[in-house]
Amino acid sequence: MTQSTRSQRRALLQSAAGGGLLMLAGSSWSQTDWPRQPVRLVVPYAPGGANDVVLRLVSKQVAERLGQPIVIDNRPGAGGLIGTNAVLQARPDGYTVGVGATSTLIATPLTNPQSPPEPAKDLIFVALLAAAPMLLVAHPSVPVSSAADLPKYLREQRGKLGYGSMAVGHFGHVLIKELSDASQADMTHAPYKGEAPLLQDLASGQIQISLATPPAVRGLAEAGRVKLLGVSGTRRLKLFPAVPTLAEQGFTAPIYRMTAGWIGIVAPAGTPDPIVRRLGAEFVAAIQTPEVNERLLELGLEPIGADGPSFAATYARERPIWRELLVRAGVDVRAP
Repeated sequence: MTQSTRSQRRALLQSAAGGGLLMLAGSSWSQTDWPRQPVRLVVPYAPGGANDVVLRLVSKQVAERLGQPIVIDNRPGAGGLIGTNAVLQARPDGYTVGVGATSTLIATPLTNPQSPPEPAKDLIFVALLAAAPMLLVAHPSVPVSSAADLPKYLREQRGKLGYGSMAVGHFGHVLIKELSDASQADMTHAPYKGEAPLLQDLASGQIQISLATPPAVRGLAEAGRVKLLGVSGTRRLKLFPAVPTLAEQGFTAPIYRMTAGWIGIVAPAGTPDPIVRRLGAEFVAAIQTPEVNERLLELGLEPIGADGPSFAATYARERPIWRELLVRAGVDVRAP
């Protein structure tokens, strides 16, 4: 679907809504009419990553509240573009929603010319679920025990090491590029279609360093197949309290104090407001339950549980900041 086609669709839907064409059988739409069938939730990453783990956990609670199953539809690839496009092209009837993350709504549109320049203009922000700090991790062959010791080793191995991320312009790409440049390491970047294949290659030694979400890397860390060197953001993780933040270890650039990104729910433009409001309320309520809240903390995530307008405000505030970070990392960024 082209940008022009999406814009025409949005205009038509807005006109239809204003003219009362979203009536059912001659009567006004009622919230009790929805949902009458399972709701599809498009996750633009491979199974096993942080988005997948969080959404399966939260969706179980939401499905119980809605009285209908929520079916997870994993659509990985192209930095989240494949999954995002699936949501953009879906009927705006409340039966398809998707995951919107910092990478899929900000980084990929800024860096991938095949992506709409700002897909959020054709999406509705439903609910902001959680923030995702990330761990700097290394293959056991890397002879350091902390991030503080890493720059010296990187300089000594200039041009010999590789690192992975979940997409060009992803937080893991930008942060390690900053580290590589500051260390004059000339590391080779390898983008992946999802976190699970990235961590498989890290554990096997195909790459030496990456950033990883706490829930996805936990098993590998406990098995000694990767080393945990530091955590992004300003607080240590409940899941790994012995792992210091990168800021604690002397890394002063602003990017090391960022949490990495957020995870939220979006819907196609034109989805009726009552459905959007109900979905948002149910997802927020699920995040706020003690069971989900504590589980997210155990997984190393920061529960948020904010409504659609708050999610939209977060996106509007962070998009220009990310543009600046990508430019500084030497990533080709599309013109505003």
